[in-house]
Amino acid sequence: MMFVIIICSLLILILGQYVIKAAIDTSRNSQHTKEILVELREIKALLKERQ
Repeated sequence: MMFVIIICSLLILILGQYVIKAAIDTSRNSQHTKEILVELREIKALLKERQ
């Protein structure tokens, strides 16, 4: 019985690690997307000034 509890605990820890890693990757992607949008807005403003 103790063996089953230990195995389940290890599985939960391993799965939790992957969930956290996925959340961090998503957060990084969101930050990159925001930075790209800011740069695109700046480019758009510059192009409007040139016209």
